[in-house]
Amino acid sequence: MSQSKFALPRNGFTFKQFFVAHDRCAMKVGTDGILLGAWAPIAGVKHVLDIGAGSGLLALMLAQRTDHDVQVDAVELDEEAAAQARENALASPWSSRIEVCQADIHQWQP
Repeated sequence: MSQSKFALPRNGFTFKQFFVAHDRCAMKVGTDGILLGAWAPIAGVKHVLDIGAGSGLLALMLAQRTDHDVQVDAVELDEEAAAQARENALASPWSSRIEVCQADIHQWQP
């Protein structure tokens, strides 16, 4: 068996426009999250709040699907998952529109 000359990132999921690492998150990228991100109604949305962001999958998918002036806030309680979501957001084409915060949603303020 020959090896591919293209090295794909490990411990994550590659989409057409971005990559999501999920090795430090309890909830991995899966069909349910992908379908939710693809099907969520977003017409006319001006601000997105992703509560329990995990790897940042939904924040990234909704940033991809919304206008360039839509702000996306992703709030995650777990420190490691929040750090990974932040890294995923920073590596994406929408890094200027996604803000990841490690906090309890009950204490979080925009």
